[in-house]
Amino acid sequence: MDFTPARQLEPDLWLLDLHFQGAPGVVAAYLITGPFGHTLIETGPGATIGALEHAIECAGVRLGDVTQLVVTHIHLDHAGAAGSLLRRLPEARLFVHPLGAQHMIDPSRLLHSAARIYGDRMDSLWGAFEPCPAHRVIELADDTEVRCGARLLRAVHTPGHAAHHITYYDAEHRTMFTGDVGGVRLQGATYVRPPTPPPDIDVEAWHRSVSRMRALEPAALDLTHFGRFYNPERHFEDLLGRLDTWTRDIASELAAGLPREVISASLKRRSDAEIAAEVPDPELARAYELATPTGMTVDGIARYLNRRGSST
Repeated sequence: MDFTPARQLEPDLWLLDLHFQGAPGVVAAYLITGPFGHTLIETGPGATIGALEHAIECAGVRLGDVTQLVVTHIHLDHAGAAGSLLRRLPEARLFVHPLGAQHMIDPSRLLHSAARIYGDRMDSLWGAFEPCPAHRVIELADDTEVRCGARLLRAVHTPGHAAHHITYYDAEHRTMFTGDVGGVRLQGATYVRPPTPPPDIDVEAWHRSVSRMRALEPAALDLTHFGRFYNPERHFEDLLGRLDTWTRDIASELAAGLPREVISASLKRRSDAEIAAEVPDPELARAYELATPTGMTVDGIARYLNRRGSST
């Protein structure tokens, strides 16, 4: 995949490639420009701040002119750089789901949980995750509107991938910033992979969220992983179909007593084969794995199944 730091989608909208772990086309941020300050949709992790600043400059903008950080949720690859950016941007504010706000102000529990998963890879993967000043963190209730340049984005609470997830809908342009609830789909592919890391995957809530997104009738989806795609209906069908299939298969394999490592390896082989059948480039399968690792997929769905089982 080619690496283009900044690609203009519309006169005031840029797709920024954060070159995560040296790979193009895996983690994106979006830049909305305006006469009175610019807005970043997603910040990426702390480890990619250098790439973020370079991409912003390639769009012809100074990082210092960014006044708003708007994140879909607080996972490290989406919001990890927010605190560091706020320290460098003293007038900027962070907009986030009410359930995620406190973790941005005091990320200790979030980082402790992540460290149990990533261990000594925390720093190389994610870099610094600095606390955000409380008075500069704005909580967005469901259906709140945020002015971003000339655009008005509607914050739609869309749990499923995470309880604290927001999708941002631009009704005038009929575009939607989907975060992770819209799935992972990389450039040049139609294959949509559901990212299902622990701890709070909820398949039923995910279906309800996609129903809300469909009802808004977007013409285009702007994915954090990665880029703009059209034909949302086909995209959502692929996403939910695979989410349901994987949930059913993992439930069956767990019931059969298969170890987590065996289930993960089997799922990865099937996923890689599906991607290769569409695009015979092994780099693409590796990029999908970087965006949403199969082991995390299995762990998140297993936790969901266990939680659902214990509540029935």
